[in-house]
Amino acid sequence: MNQEPLMPASTRGARLADKVVVLTGAAGNIGSYISRSLLREGAHLVMTGRSADKLNAFIEELAEEGFKRDRMVIATGDSADPEVCRATVAAAGQQFGRIDVLINNAGAAGPRRTLRDIPFSESEMRANGDDQTMFDAAMNLLAGPWHMVRAALPHMSDGGSIVNVSTIFSRTHYYGRIPFVVPKSGLNALSLGLAKELGDERGIRVNTVFPGPIESERIDTVFSNMDALQSAEPGTTSKEFRGLMITKRDSGEGDLEYRYPTPSDVASTITYLASGESAALSGHSFEVTNGMQVPAQSRSKLVSWPDKRLEDLSGSVVLILGGTEYDEALAFAERHLESGAEVVLAFRSLEALGMARSLCASRGLDHIHLQHLEPLRGDSADRTFDYVRDNFGRLDGVVVLPRSGNGQHGYSLSTAGDEDIQLFVRDEIVSPVAFASALSRYLDRWGTLKKAPALTYVTNATDGHGNYMNEVKRAAIEAMIRIWRHEDETLNTKGERNWAMLPNQLVRFDNTEVDNLAFSTDWAATLTNRVRRMDAINLWVPESIKRATGKGSMPLSIQRVLPGLHKGRTAVITGGSLGIGLQLGRFLAIAGARVLLSARSKDRLESAREDIVEELRGVGYPNPEERVHILGDVDVGSEEALERLYAHSMDLFGHVDFLINNAGISGAEEMVVDMSLEDWNRTMFSNLISNYSLIRKYAPAMKANGYGIVLNVSSYFGGEKYVAVAYPNRADYAVSKAGQRVLAEILSRHLGPEIRINALAPGPVDGARLRGLGDNPGLFARRGRLVLENKRLNSVHKAVLGALQSGGDSDTVLALAKNLLTDVKREGSVSKPLAKLFAQVEDSREGGNSTSYLMNRELAEKLMNRLVTGGLIMPEVADRYMDSFVDAPTPFFPQDAVDKAAASIEAGILNRLHLHKMPTDEQIGLSTVFHLADDIASGETFHPSGGLKFDRSVTEGELMLPPDRESLARLAGKKVVLIGDAMREEMAAIARGFISHDVASLTILTRTSEAEREIQHTLEPECTIPLQVRALDGSVEDALDHLLQHEGGFDVVVSAPFARLPYNPLSAERSSSWNRVLSDKDFAQLIEEQLTHHFRIARRAALVPGCQIVLLTPDTSFVSSREEFALALFVKNSLHAFTVTLGVETERLPTVPAVNQVQLTRRARAEEPANENELQEEMERLVSAVLQCAVPAPSPSESRYLARIFRGNAVTV
Repeated sequence: MNQEPLMPASTRGARLADKVVVLTGAAGNIGSYISRSLLREGAHLVMTGRSADKLNAFIEELAEEGFKRDRMVIATGDSADPEVCRATVAAAGQQFGRIDVLINNAGAAGPRRTLRDIPFSESEMRANGDDQTMFDAAMNLLAGPWHMVRAALPHMSDGGSIVNVSTIFSRTHYYGRIPFVVPKSGLNALSLGLAKELGDERGIRVNTVFPGPIESERIDTVFSNMDALQSAEPGTTSKEFRGLMITKRDSGEGDLEYRYPTPSDVASTITYLASGESAALSGHSFEVTNGMQVPAQSRSKLVSWPDKRLEDLSGSVVLILGGTEYDEALAFAERHLESGAEVVLAFRSLEALGMARSLCASRGLDHIHLQHLEPLRGDSADRTFDYVRDNFGRLDGVVVLPRSGNGQHGYSLSTAGDEDIQLFVRDEIVSPVAFASALSRYLDRWGTLKKAPALTYVTNATDGHGNYMNEVKRAAIEAMIRIWRHEDETLNTKGERNWAMLPNQLVRFDNTEVDNLAFSTDWAATLTNRVRRMDAINLWVPESIKRATGKGSMPLSIQRVLPGLHKGRTAVITGGSLGIGLQLGRFLAIAGARVLLSARSKDRLESAREDIVEELRGVGYPNPEERVHILGDVDVGSEEALERLYAHSMDLFGHVDFLINNAGISGAEEMVVDMSLEDWNRTMFSNLISNYSLIRKYAPAMKANGYGIVLNVSSYFGGEKYVAVAYPNRADYAVSKAGQRVLAEILSRHLGPEIRINALAPGPVDGARLRGLGDNPGLFARRGRLVLENKRLNSVHKAVLGALQSGGDSDTVLALAKNLLTDVKREGSVSKPLAKLFAQVEDSREGGNSTSYLMNRELAEKLMNRLVTGGLIMPEVADRYMDSFVDAPTPFFPQDAVDKAAASIEAGILNRLHLHKMPTDEQIGLSTVFHLADDIASGETFHPSGGLKFDRSVTEGELMLPPDRESLARLAGKKVVLIGDAMREEMAAIARGFISHDVASLTILTRTSEAEREIQHTLEPECTIPLQVRALDGSVEDALDHLLQHEGGFDVVVSAPFARLPYNPLSAERSSSWNRVLSDKDFAQLIEEQLTHHFRIARRAALVPGCQIVLLTPDTSFVSSREEFALALFVKNSLHAFTVTLGVETERLPTVPAVNQVQLTRRARAEEPANENELQEEMERLVSAVLQCAVPAPSPSESRYLARIFRGNAVTV
C-alpha cells in the first residue's frame, strides 16, 4: 500500500491565524497530519502525547519542514489523568494566554478481545498478554476527552470550538473491539450533550468527527487480525466495510475504486471545524468515510401497549439485575411474576439488597430469590449464575437496570468532578460490559443450553436535566449490544454454537408520564416472553404514551371520541356522494375537519350535505353549514374536472390537509380477451391516473405547508405488499387498484416526511354499490350474470375450436348463425364437439331462452371477435355471420337464474370472510377516520375487509434453478414472437436463447427503426433459423393480426416494454420547483407504455390456441436512480395483478394459453446487481426464466393442479 505523502509546510491559507489549538495525540498516525494541517493554517499548537521523546522528535521533524518552533508547545502525560489535563491547559495558557480550539484526538486501541475474553482486572490483562483492561480503555477513550474539556473550559474563549474524534465503528459492528467501540460510542453522546450545554452557556461549538477505516498498513493489519479472530476468509472484513461505501476515489492509477479515506481527509475536516468557517455548526457528526452508509442509531419507537394475552412465562426463570433504584427493580420483578416466571433479583450493592429484602418482606414477596451480584467481581457473578443453575437448571430471561440512579454522578457533563467521571465510567460503562462478559462465559459453560435467554438492558427514566448522562450510558450500551450480537451470530454461523444472543435496550428517558414505569415493565416482560422479536437495539418509550398508543383516550361513544380528532384540518374527497366516500366525509366532519365532497351527481351531494350538516348541529358544532361543502359534475375520468376540483378547493380552503382519492369506476367487467382498449383506458384514467394527477396537484402545497395526508381508496383485490390477488373478469379494475396501492408504497418515501400517503383496501362492502341503487344492479347481480354469460360463451368457443380442429371450416361457423338450436341441428351431421355443445345447452339448468338458443347477439359478437383475433377465421366471415345471426329473445337468462348465481357468489364471499359478514360503508368510514389520525404510518395498506382471504400469488417468486433440458426441448419447432424496443440487449439475449433451442422461426417487432437495425445487426451473423426483425408500421395489434392471418401464426409471445422508465423525480423539496417532477401526463404515458402495452399484446395472444405469453417488466441495476427503482416496483407489482388475473382466466379459456411475468427488478434496491459480473448472471437468469415460461404449460384437461401452478406467476431474476 502506498503511504500518503506528508503535507508540505507551505502556507495555503490563514484560517487559524493566531488561534491557540490544543491537540491530543498530536504525533500519532492521524495526529501528525492534523498537526501539519493546523500549523499550515497559522495556528499556535499545543501538542500532547504520552512520550516526550516522540513529541520532541516530531517537533524537530516539523521544524525541518519549515514550521516555526515558537508556534509549537508540547505537553506530556495520559489524558485519562485529570491532573495531566489541567497541566496541559496550564502550559497552553502560560505560553499563549488562552485556548480557542480543543481537539480530542488521542486514544489507544484497547484490548482486541471478544466479549468473553475482555480483561477486567490486572491479572486477567497480564494473563492475556494485553496492555490495558476494559477500564483502562474506557478511561483513555471516554474519560480522557471528558477531562480535557473540563480542564480547558476555564481557559477557552467564548465562541471557541471543540472537536472530538470518534470512529465510524462506533456505529457498526466491529468484531472483537468492544473495549474500543463502547467508550467511543459514549464519546459521541458526550459530544452532543456538551454541544447543548456549552452552546447555550458560552457559544462554544462541539462537533464529532467519525473517521472510517484509514488508508494505511495499520488498518490492513487490524482487519487481518479481525479476520483471524473470527476465522473468516482473509479480506472479509475489508470487503464488508468497503461494501458500505457509496463513493469511489481515484486509485492513483487513473481509475476509480472503493478505497479508504486518507489521514489528510480527516485532518482537513478537523481543520475546517476548528476554523471560523464552521461557526454555524455544532452538535453535528462529520463522517469521513467515503460515504459509508451507517445509521446513527439502531432504534424503534414502541407505539402500543403489549398484548398481555399472549404472555406466558410459566416455568421460565428470569434474572433481574438492579441498582440503587431498588423500588424500580422490584417493579420489574413483580411484573415478571405476574406472567408466571420464577424471578432471581440481584443487586450490585449490599445496601440496595438489604432495602429490597425489607420491601419484599413487607409486600409478601418471599418467593423472589434475592442475590448479590457485583459484575466487576468475577466470583460474585459466578455465585449468582451457579445459584440459578443449581436451583432451576435454566435461564430464560435477563433484565439489567442501571447501577446508579439519576443524579448520582451529577447532571451536567461540563461541571462533573474527577471522581464523578471515574465512578461513572466504572459503574455505567465498564460494569455493564463486565456483566455481559460474565453471562456469556457462563452460558458457554452451560452445555445443555438450546436457546439464548432474552436480555433487556433498561435505562433510567428522565433526569429532568437534559438526560446528558443517561444518553452517554445508552449510547455505550448500544455499541456493546451491536458487537455482542455480531460476535454471537458469527459463532452461530460457524457452527460453534446453536444459539445467539439478541439483546435489546429499553430507553425510558424521553417520557415524563406516570405510566412510564408500567409501560416499561410491560415491555420488558413481553421481550422476555419473546412475544415480539425486536431487531432494533434501542426500543424507545414514546414521549407521550397516550398519544402514541391511543390507550386511555378512547371513550365508548363515537360522539365523545370523534369531535376534535381532526380539528382544524381540511379534506377533499372524490366520490363523496355515496358509499365509503360519503361516510369518510361524514366522520371527518364530525371529527372537526372542514370537508369538500365532490362527485358527478350534484343532487346526491346536496342530499348528503343536508344530512351531515344536521348531524353536526346535533353534535354541537356552531355554523355547521360552513363545515361541509360540495362540488358536483366532477368526473375523475376528466382531467378538466380534476383541474376544476383543485382550483375550487384551494380557493375555498387556502390549503388542503387530506386528499381522499375515493372516486372510481367498476371497470369493464369482462374477461381480458373480451375487453376493449377503450374500456381498459377508461378504467386506468378514472381509477389510477386520476389519483396521481390529484396527488401531483396537491403535493407541492402540502410539502410547502409541512403537512399532508393522501389516502388512495384501493381494494382488497388490489393485493398487498409483494402479493397479488386474482380477480377474474375484472383485470382492468384489479390493475388500477393494485396501482393505487403501490403508488402509496413508492411515493411514501419521496413525499415524506411532510406528506403521509397510504392506501385503503376494503373487500366487498355491504352498501349501495354492492346491493345496487335504483335501476342499477349491484356487484353480485352483475357478476352473477357475467358468470352465466362467460360460461356459455366459453362453451360455444370451445366447441367451435374443436369443430375446426376436427376438419371444420368457415361454413361450420356460419351454420351456427341460425342460433335457434332446432334450426342449427337441421343442418345435418355435426362434429362431435358441436353435438356435445347442443346437448349441454338443452340440458342447461339456467332455463329460459338459454336452453333453446346458443347465444344472444352480445355473446355472438364476442365469439366472432375471439375467432378473428385468434386467427381462426377471417374478418369477412365474422361479418357474414353477424349479418345472418338470429338473435335470441330477451332475457336470455331468466332473472331467477341470475339471482341464484349472484347468491352463490355472495355465499362464496361470506365463506371467505373470517367474520362471516361484510363490513358496511359506515364501519369502514369510521375505522378509516381513526387510521387517518395515525401519524406514524406511511406507505402502508389498511385492510378493513372483515378478514377476507382469497388465494394470493407472491410477486417475489424466485427463479431458483434453470429449466431442465427435457423441458426446453419442447420449444423445438415453435414459432416465437418477441416484442419490445427499450431492452435491446435483453431482447437479443432472449432471442439467442430461443435460437439455441431450435425454434421454427423468430419474429421480433420493435417500435423504432433504430432498434430494428441494432437487433438485426446483433443477431443475423449467428442466426440459424428464419428470423424477421421489423419496426411496426401500425399498431401492435395489426402486426399480430398480420402474423396470424398471413404468416402462419405463432406459439410464443414475449412482450417487453417499448420505452424505458422516465427519469423524472417523484417529488421536490419544500422550497424547490416541481417543474421536473413527474407530471400527470408523464404518469399517463408510463401507464400506456408499461401496463397497457402488455394488455394489448396479451389479450390478442391469449386467443391463439396453446400460446405461451411472457410479460417482461423494466430492468433496473446498480446505476438506476431511486426514482427509476420506485417506478419499476410500481410497474412490477401493478402488472402482477394483470398477470395473475389473466392466469386464472386462461384456465377457463378454450384456447388454454398460459401467461407468466418475468421481472428484472427485485424487492430491495440493495439486492440489485452491483457489478458487471452480477449483471451478466442476471442476464443469464433472465433468459432461463423466459425460456422456462415459454415451454408449453399443462392444460387443465391434463392436470388442473399443474395448470394452475404454471400460470399467473411473477418470476424475479
